[in-house]
Amino acid sequence: MLQRTAGSLALGIALAAIMVCGTVWAAETAPRLGVVDMDRIAVEYRAMQDLNQQFQQFQRSQDEALEARYKTRVLDDDERQEYLDLADMGAPTAERDKRLSELADLSDTRERRLLELRQKEERSPFEEDEYDQLRVLYDMRMQELAAVQADLQQTRRAKQEELTKVVTDSVDGAVKAVAEEQQLSTVVRKEMVLYGGLDITEDVLAKLNAEAPAELEGAEEPAELEGAEEPAELEEAGESAAEQP
Repeated sequence: MLQRTAGSLALGIALAAIMVCGTVWAAETAPRLGVVDMDRIAVEYRAMQDLNQQFQQFQRSQDEALEARYKTRVLDDDERQEYLDLADMGAPTAERDKRLSELADLSDTRERRLLELRQKEERSPFEEDEYDQLRVLYDMRMQELAAVQADLQQTRRAKQEELTKVVTDSVDGAVKAVAEEQQLSTVVRKEMVLYGGLDITEDVLAKLNAEAPAELEGAEEPAELEGAEEPAELEEAGESAAEQP
């Protein structure tokens, strides 16, 4: 009886040893998982910060162009061109700022006059002519303003897509290179993993910050609209890179 018990115990130990060995073997041959902290990438990838600043400056230039159009919404062609020329000059001067203010005030005054005439139940022949002139000018300028706004939105979307692609391609390339170097079969975002996984964030950042993307070296300055939403960040760009094998 005692011998049977010992034999059973020995068999149990042997099975346990096989199970342990099997577990170790499975761990060694299982696909290796890498994780990337994309929040750190967004903060510490220097080129991404440069692109964010470039995009924000691009938006500011577009907003300034739109504001100039709005301030000249009831000026004639010569007056508006004078305003735009002055606004495009270099460092501001007291004389230039005074003239810009005068032209903007003139536009506001005409708009108030247009509203006043529109609300009058009866207008004299002179007032009728004045009203027609102001209304035609105002309607024309508002149509132009709507066209500028549409161009601004389209150009802004195109610029954001362009810069986002630069970031995404760079992050994709860095993640793939590190994954191949460290023989990782899969890389995912760090917050998607509850436990385990090799954190390769430092290695990815080292590659990203080693040199600027080729696209940035020859990047052109953002062009302003002819005559001319809150800034969209690029921090989420490249997230898909952390999910590729």
